[in-house]
Amino acid sequence: MAKASGSRFSSGELSTLIGPDATLEGRLTVRNSVRIDGSMKGELISTETVTIGKDGGVEGDITAADVVIGGKVTGRIICQGKVILEESALLTGDLRTVRLVVEEGAIFNGLSEMGEMKHQPHPPKVINLDQDER
Repeated sequence: MAKASGSRFSSGELSTLIGPDATLEGRLTVRNSVRIDGSMKGELISTETVTIGKDGGVEGDITAADVVIGGKVTGRIICQGKVILEESALLTGDLRTVRLVVEEGAIFNGLSEMGEMKHQPHPPKVINLDQDER
């Protein structure tokens, strides 16, 4: 397999490519790096780098070692390394990462949590109190 072209991370092989004409729905788990230039709806898990191309889009959660977003992502990101939001990125959702780079022009609407991950991340617990429950 070829190295991930266009990715800012050189570690790992690009083992999966979702091309610009492809649409994927469901859960995708990849042992190496993955690049999305088409569209995906569902959960995306990678042991290495996830790259969302400028024209790519993901609606769902992403878990990976590193994440590079050039397109549109709506969902939660959990990253053990670095998240890069390129100038064409649009991220709507929360993220948890060790390092975050936001290029000028990128749009990020959500909450971020940064720092070393000492254990497997869990989503925050949300408790809703209605008038009747008080």
